[in-house]
Formats: sequence, structure tokens, C-alpha cells
Amino acid sequence: MTRIHFFTLFVYLFSFSSSVAQDQNNQQTELTQKVEIFILEKKLDSASLLLNQLNKNSYTTILNKIKNKELVSYAEYNQFLKSVSTRQVVNYLSVHNFIKNFIKEPVNDKKIDIDYVNIKWNQIGNLRDEVTLEAANKEHEKLEIYVNKFDDSDIDVLKLKTKITSHPIIMFNIKQDLKGKELCLKSIESARELKDINLEIIFLYYLTDFLVQEGKLQEYIDVCEQSLELEKKLPKQTGFHHAILEHLVDAYIYKGGNNDRVEGLLAEIYENETSRIQSFEFYAKFIAKLNKNSIEKKKILKKFQVKNVLELIEKFRKLGEVLNNHDYASLISSSARALVAHGFYEKAILYKESQITLIKNIYSKDLSETLANYKTDLAVKEQEKVIEHEKEKTSLYAVIASLAFILLLISLLVLRKIRKQSKELSEKNTLIEQSLKEKELLVKEVHHRVKNNFQIVSSLLELQSEGIEDEKALELVNEGKNRVKSMALIHQKLYQNESGLVDFDEYIHLLVKELSSLFKSNNKIETSIESKNMEFDVDTAIPLGLIINEIITNSYKYAFGSEKENILSISIGKEDNDDFKLVIEDNGPGLSNDFDVKKTKSLGLRLVNRLVKQLHGTLKVTNINGARFEITFKDEQARQLID
Repeated sequence: MTRIHFFTLFVYLFSFSSSVAQDQNNQQTELTQKVEIFILEKKLDSASLLLNQLNKNSYTTILNKIKNKELVSYAEYNQFLKSVSTRQVVNYLSVHNFIKNFIKEPVNDKKIDIDYVNIKWNQIGNLRDEVTLEAANKEHEKLEIYVNKFDDSDIDVLKLKTKITSHPIIMFNIKQDLKGKELCLKSIESARELKDINLEIIFLYYLTDFLVQEGKLQEYIDVCEQSLELEKKLPKQTGFHHAILEHLVDAYIYKGGNNDRVEGLLAEIYENETSRIQSFEFYAKFIAKLNKNSIEKKKILKKFQVKNVLELIEKFRKLGEVLNNHDYASLISSSARALVAHGFYEKAILYKESQITLIKNIYSKDLSETLANYKTDLAVKEQEKVIEHEKEKTSLYAVIASLAFILLLISLLVLRKIRKQSKELSEKNTLIEQSLKEKELLVKEVHHRVKNNFQIVSSLLELQSEGIEDEKALELVNEGKNRVKSMALIHQKLYQNESGLVDFDEYIHLLVKELSSLFKSNNKIETSIESKNMEFDVDTAIPLGLIINEIITNSYKYAFGSEKENILSISIGKEDNDDFKLVIEDNGPGLSNDFDVKKTKSLGLRLVNRLVKQLHGTLKVTNINGARFEITFKDEQARQLID
């Protein structure tokens, strides 16, 4: 056999063994993650079975100790919690319950436990981001009491007291109260006096949030650059490193210029396998700001091996499908702006519509998961009560069989226990009522957040329109902005209404007011609205609101003139067959004689056609003294019966 054959065989065997080793590592990682989840879910028998299949190492030893409820150090608990808290498949409430049940406050009052404080500090941050601010505040109060037990002469105590001020700073920021900035600056000064670079970076990061509130863009950039310089002095990057890179890229792109610096930052984000998928959104933002013939644009197209911006954005969309819904919606939004900037207007509208659908799915999924978790918790508690009751019955029968002479005593004990359980049940019913009220507030909060998201999208479209000179493109962007506003108005009404329905009489008046201010002119328009006692659910209200928005916009654009009295009439009513009828008419010149609404090229009227079908309705357009749109449709209950 020749040397070449020997070498080829060696390379093959090496590659094969590397592949096998990689597969084994992946399998071990997957098994470890399953064990972690079983421990959180208290499925200890399942955890034991999988632990036997894992290779022995320091972390599997920790998992065994936690599973067996043996003595575990705070440092070991911290390692376990860091591993499970960063995984998206894990509901943080289960992590929070684990901490509450297993990790108690240290009994040693002479020396502060750094690992315990870090566990609680991370817990507060996760509760604040993923559960409720109230839960985070409660845990912060407990942590403050613990930390304040210790003397400031210990430098570790001073560092930890400084560190936990991050929570009140963030709460000030949420309330948009600039008092938090003063506290943040004091914490930065303390970190510098303590010569703790990690602490300084943490509070510089939170300082940037207040600089955003104040609109101090250059100072925001300077603080981010300062943080990156500080990181160079550390042996390894902090957990804030990639967030700082992303903030800095965003700021430079918004400011304009500094393209070389943006390219360098983007390259650092892209080269890191963990953050690479996040880089696509920033590349889309960057290319949206670049000239069509810029060198930087050509470099990006070459880097991703595509011919034009449309191919690049399509590639980002496919690669980004593994992102969570929130990040994917953000990527789609940035992609739409890039498409608009480079002339792909029709495709940009499709991306924007896709983003709107994603946002709706996100809040629907979040609400469903919250309600499902609530029902699961109730079911678990009920099952625990049943199991406990069965145990009590078994014990009782055994006592009666063997010790009949103490029957009276046992009866008295059982009666007392039943009274106690009744009292507990009453307390639990009170908690359930409180929880239901919280869920109602959650639904309202969801509508409020969706309304805010739509307003953000509208603001982004407003910013984008400022740089568009092409009249057709500007018209498309403005129409998209109006559609977003009409949906935002729906969710505003849902947030304000206790019934969960939209009052359409109030909605139409507000929509007409918005559109009349948008199409400012000297033409006087007499508007008649008949829609008393018309209330609709969200799945009917959104398409209906978009339909009304499109038709009224059409009237304002083409029907009214200064030489005559302008009349716009809108009415919604219920028919005898329980269908609803919407009629919108104006006294303008009307539509052309050969007009066919089903074959129209107008994006707005095509959208109306599609939305009418969504409502299981019919659309009739006539020209009698102006344009008249007559739409019959069904509400959600009637549509469900058909489906």
C-alpha cells in the first residue's frame, strides 16, 4: 500500500472518530438537559434512570446530589441554575419554585455568602423579565434585608450592596423616572472606588437606558465604547458583552456614518456562533441605510454570496426561522425596511404583513400558555389533595382495624383536620379568585402591549417615510402606516373595555377623526355615522377596522372636492338573518363604469376583498351619485358554526 493510501485511510479514520465523538458529546448534552428538566418537574425516578446513562463528571455529581436532596453548596446550586435559566424550553416559574423550595437563606450571619446573593440577584432579574415586577420586588426586599445584616467594612459586602441597587435602577427606568440615573451614576462611582470592573460595566450598561430617554445619542455611543474598552482588561467577557455590541451597532446605524466601525462590530457579532443568528437583523438594518451602489453593500452581498438585497433578505428570513417569535418578528421588521430602501416595495409590504401576523400570534400564544399554566397548576394542586386524602384514608383504615378502642379519639382528630382543610380550601378559593382577576388584568395588559407594538411599527414607518422621495413608495408606506394605526386603535379599545369587545361606534368616530387630520384640506366634509350598540370581538374587529380604513381612505383621496358639498356616510347594522351589513358611500365622481372590484390592481381594494372573505361576507360596489360599498359579514360565533 502506498504512502498516499495510508494517509487517506488515516484522514478517513480520524474524521470518522471525530464524528462519533461529536455525536456522543451531543447525546450526553441532551441527556443532561433532560435530567435538569426532570429535577425541576420533581420526576426524580426518571432523572435517576438518565443519570445512570451519563458519564461521571463534576456536574453529574452535582445533579445526583440535588436529585437525592443531599447537602449542596450555593456555588453548586448556582451552576445548576445558570444552566437551566438560559434555556428557552424551560418555564422560569418552575426554576423560581425550585429556588423557593430548596434554596434557603444562609444561617451564617458572620460572613456574607456571595454565591447565595448571586443566585437571588439572577432570580430577581429573571422574575422581572419573565414573570411579574411584583414577584421581583418581593424577592429584592428579602435580599436587601439579608445583605444589610453585614458590616460595610467587608469589601465583598460593599460590592454586593452596590450590585443589588441594579433592581431599583431598572424599576426607575421602567417608570421613565430620571431619578434612576442619579442612583446609577452613584453606583458607577462606587464600582470605581471598589476597583470592580465587572460592576462598573453592569451600571454603565444600565446608564445607557437613561441616555436613550434623554435622547443623548453621542453620549450613549461613548458609554458603550467605554464599556468595551473596560472589557479588554478582564480575563473573559462579561454577560453584557454581546448586548453592548448590539446596542452600539444600533446607535451607529441610527446616527449614520462610521461605516468602518459598524462593519467591525457586525463582524464580531457574526463570528461568535452564539450571537451569529442575531447579527442578521443588524445586517438588515445596516444595509437599509446604505446607498444602492455603496462599497459596504457590495461587501455584505459578497460575504453572504447573494446577487442583490432581495436575495440577502430572503436568506436572512430562512436562517432566522429558528429564532423565537419575538426576535423573528424584529428580523422581519428590519428586513422590510431594507427592502423599501432598495426599491422592493411589494415584497416589503408582504414582510410587514407577515410581521403583523407574527405579533398577533405572539400575544395569542403567550396568553394561551399563561392560561394553560394556570390550569395545570390548579390540576396539580387538586391531584396532590386527592393523593393526600387517599393516604389519610389508608392510614385511618389501618388504625381502625388494629386499634378499634381509640376510635373516638381518631374521629375527633379527623373532624379537626376536616375543619382545617375547609379553612384552607376557603383560603385557596380566595387565592383562585385573586388569580382570575390577575389573568383578566393580564389579558388587558396583552392588548395594551400589542397596541404599543403597533405604535412602534407605525413610528418606524414614519421614520422610514422621511427618507423616501419616490411618491409611489411614500404612498405605499403611508398606507401601511394607516393600516397599522387602525389595528392599534382596535387593541386600545379592547384595553379600555371591560367586556373584551370593541365599541365600533366610538371606534369609527376616532378613525374618521384620525383620517380627516391626515388628509388635511380646505374641503368641508359632512360625515354621517350610524353604528349604535355595535360591539365586535377582536377577530372580527381587526379585519372590519381595516376594511373601513381602506374605503374611507379611498373616499378622502378621490371623492371630495372644493366645488361642492362633500358627504361621507357610514352605517353598520344587524340584518334579520343575524348577519351584519356595513355600508360606506360618498357623493364623489364614483368609480369607472368598467370597474370590477374582483380584478382591481389597487392593493387597498385587493386587501378589502381578502378581508371580506375572511369574514365570510360579500362585497357589492355600485355607482349611484357616487361610490357605494355594501358589505355583509358574519361575527365570530356565526363563522365558527360554518367552519
